[in-house]
Amino acid sequence: MDVMAIAENLAADVVWSLLALLVGYLLLRRQNRGLARLLGAVRNRRLIIVLPDMRIREGGTVGTYRRVGFTGNAVSRGEFEAAVALRDALTDPLVRLLQPRRSLMPAGRIGSAGAVEATETCPPSTAFTVAEASADPFTHLPGELSGRSLVLIGGPAYNHLTSLGFLHPDVQAVPEQVNPTGEWGLRIRSGPMAGQFFGGRGTVPDTEIATVQSFTAGTDGPRVTICAGSSDIATLASVDFLLANWRRIARRCGQRPYAFLLRVDLHSGSAQLQAGLVDGNPFTL
Repeated sequence: MDVMAIAENLAADVVWSLLALLVGYLLLRRQNRGLARLLGAVRNRRLIIVLPDMRIREGGTVGTYRRVGFTGNAVSRGEFEAAVALRDALTDPLVRLLQPRRSLMPAGRIGSAGAVEATETCPPSTAFTVAEASADPFTHLPGELSGRSLVLIGGPAYNHLTSLGFLHPDVQAVPEQVNPTGEWGLRIRSGPMAGQFFGGRGTVPDTEIATVQSFTAGTDGPRVTICAGSSDIATLASVDFLLANWRRIARRCGQRPYAFLLRVDLHSGSAQLQAGLVDGNPFTL
């Protein structure tokens, strides 16, 4: 084989490799956009991922810092990992390759990337006074959240927006405590399965309960998606479930209100689907 033939073969291999990379990139980019549309990102509306805001007071942790341990705002590791996984799934693959590190902005806010405008902790409950007084609080949010579709990470104990979300009329299952000292679970409140209760650890040992729910606030308003669990492990499992099944969810549910109730194994972190609802009616993926 002469030099020209070798050069031609190498050039053909390079062209086909570049073509394969281009096709792979375009497919990944299309997937990113499909997930973004499911979460409510449209041409004039981007996403904000909202994390819980745990406030640790003096003496709240053990350590030598300030002699009383850490004080200030904190986010659990599992919930932060959930936000990172979701953000990475929504980031353009080429941008993720060329810009793997992102610095934090003031107050721990992570800046813009693709469909995600920002990832930030939930503002204090005092910021939602006007919203709470309205029929649909998600159409009267503070300026930094108004007009954006929201992905709410974590339960209502530390994420006040999740708490507001569970009050929305289109939410199909709400957290409920079995008794004043019992475990938390989820009770379906609409449709043929209304009243059914799905528990966590109190029902099955070494398990937690989690949910993925989504609805549109108002007419053509922002999309609100809740990924919450009875622990940070369960919250992470709910985001993993969404990322693994979003294509089937998009095909079956579209922009209608939907809910998935999950039981999460504490040892493996895997989620098992207990019930699926769309417009209050049960269905399976």
